[in-house]
Amino acid sequence: MKRFIICLALTVPVVSTTLFASAQATPPPKPVLDRYYQGVTYFKAGDLEHAIDSFKNAALSAPNDPLAHLSLGAALQQHGDLEDAAAEFRRAIAIRPYDAFAHETLGLLLQSQGRLDEAIGEYSQATQLRPDTPLLRLNLGIGLRIKGDLDGAINQLRQVVAAYPDNLKARAQLAAAYQDKGDNQLAAHEYRYILARDPNNFSLRYDLATALMALKDYDNAESELRKAIKIDGKVPETHAMLSQTLSIKGQTGEATKQLQEAISIKGDRPEWHCQLAELYQKQNDLQSAISEYKQTEKLDPKDSNASYNLGYLLQVTGDTDGAVAAYGRTIATNPNSVNAHYNLGICKQKLNDLDAADKEFKAVLTLNPNDGESYINLGRTQVLRGNLQDALTYYRQGLSVENNDPQAYLELGNLLNKLNDKAGARFALETALNLSPDNKQVLLSIAKLDEDENKPAEAEKVYRRIVDRDPNDLKTFRLLADNLDAQQKTEDSITILQKIVQLDPKNPDAYNDLGLALQKRRDTSGALAQFQKALDIDDNFIDARINIGNIFLAQQNYPEAIKEYDKALDKNPKSAQACYNKGLAYVGANDITSALKSYKQALEADPKFSNALYAIGLLYMNQNNQAEAVPAFEQYLSVDPNGSYSQQARENLAKLKGTVQTAPDIHKDSAQSENAGDSEPPKAPEINSAGMTGAQ
Repeated sequence: MKRFIICLALTVPVVSTTLFASAQATPPPKPVLDRYYQGVTYFKAGDLEHAIDSFKNAALSAPNDPLAHLSLGAALQQHGDLEDAAAEFRRAIAIRPYDAFAHETLGLLLQSQGRLDEAIGEYSQATQLRPDTPLLRLNLGIGLRIKGDLDGAINQLRQVVAAYPDNLKARAQLAAAYQDKGDNQLAAHEYRYILARDPNNFSLRYDLATALMALKDYDNAESELRKAIKIDGKVPETHAMLSQTLSIKGQTGEATKQLQEAISIKGDRPEWHCQLAELYQKQNDLQSAISEYKQTEKLDPKDSNASYNLGYLLQVTGDTDGAVAAYGRTIATNPNSVNAHYNLGICKQKLNDLDAADKEFKAVLTLNPNDGESYINLGRTQVLRGNLQDALTYYRQGLSVENNDPQAYLELGNLLNKLNDKAGARFALETALNLSPDNKQVLLSIAKLDEDENKPAEAEKVYRRIVDRDPNDLKTFRLLADNLDAQQKTEDSITILQKIVQLDPKNPDAYNDLGLALQKRRDTSGALAQFQKALDIDDNFIDARINIGNIFLAQQNYPEAIKEYDKALDKNPKSAQACYNKGLAYVGANDITSALKSYKQALEADPKFSNALYAIGLLYMNQNNQAEAVPAFEQYLSVDPNGSYSQQARENLAKLKGTVQTAPDIHKDSAQSENAGDSEPPKAPEINSAGMTGAQ
């Protein structure tokens, strides 16, 4: 902080009676001298009214004596009658124009009135009249500095200092002139000279610290500020500057304390609250930062930066509605804030207010037509609307400008994959990977694309690349296990599932998935052991209980299967899967009535559990109950038109609506379900496993 130091070097004394008498060729009469002497007495006593009367009488009695007018002018100036005082000084100069002191005195008065150019003129005249008196240059230097003529000011002040090295006022003004000019090294030298002789000068220590800050000499700046605080600890600006210094030095905690001290002394400075918020933000104390930004807004509602920063912090801490309001205030005070419009659009997008989001992103593009991220976000809103072709256009526009955004290329690749443009999707995803090598999300999308293109072996390579880089990535290990299972690499899949159990030994899902894989390998005892381990971890984990029931069902041990399904239903009576598989067990036990009841319970739990609809239709068809079978198959096709039994359901409907047919043997059906074809009886539903594989 730079301060203007106005030092009026010369005072305006009332001249002595001796000088007054010697100023005239003939000494004034004694009554005149008496009146003048009375004026001096009154002036010294502070009785300006009587002093002015006495000096007026003296000036009237001796109108050609300049000192009488100077004394009257001095009294009038002290009284506040500045125009009359100036008039008296001018009369003195008119009588004796070579009087440098009179010019200096008039200059001081003019400067006090703000008439700086006129004052400088008088100071210059004084120095020209008395070039042998360097002290007259002090006020000229001050005036030139105030005017902004720093070179001129420095020239005058250096002459004063050369003549009077210990004139600390002149040195202080010279230091300030150097500092104004940016010569902080020279300014610091002058301040140090003064402080060596006047160590308790608070203002100059503060100004020295300011110069040192400009020189990036933060250690010495800190030292000077701490000395200033010892002199006077109640000046808030000193604490604020020390906070700034400490912050630059990385001492954030101490910087925070100093700024808090400044605010405790003077709490109405919005910029300090804003700086304190930034310090809190550096320390990740976001709630305190939010509080300070709110206080900044309260003190200065037009501070758009504070509103924006508040919005940003509210956004990152999850207060989206608060962020929307703060960004709105930012835009109200600064309509051209691109970042406020952009982040407001992001918030509106998150709140699913897509029209408002589009409006903000388009506002950004009005202000900056080359903002690629806004085009990309317009694409995102179109994806959320389901307008994939429009989204594609925006993504391409955005990436034509912002072509280094791997996330945007990732999203474009996924979008093109949905649009079945596999080549375009691969190009976009590979571009994303080039920009962000080993980006997990990009690699996962490439693996999905490989699987969509029926390249499971290529997808396997990608999954292995991910887990090689992160051996604890459970999610990718599960995807790899699924991939290996789809390739019928059962042993490899089991190895991965065992790895998952090692990584996540407290997760019943891991044991359940391993059990399903072992069951597929026909390792029934191993599968049962894994399902039991899942139940040991969580007795309420009904997937494992259902899968134990499925093993008994496959073994045609229908009573034990039903017991396991009932145990599952004790834990969750709304398990459609347990109800459905229990129905299959009843069919195996030839209890068709109970089977129908179980299938219907499955539909009560989940009206869209399509396999139950198909199974009901099959049972009614077996009973030659066309009236019940037809709607069951039709409802199945309505719920799952492309389901695994959709073709068989259509064929069954054709038979039911055509000629009378032979009722299917549902037991033979179940035993031969994998080989059922057009000439075989209607295909029976399969057992549903609970968990990763074959889940409904």
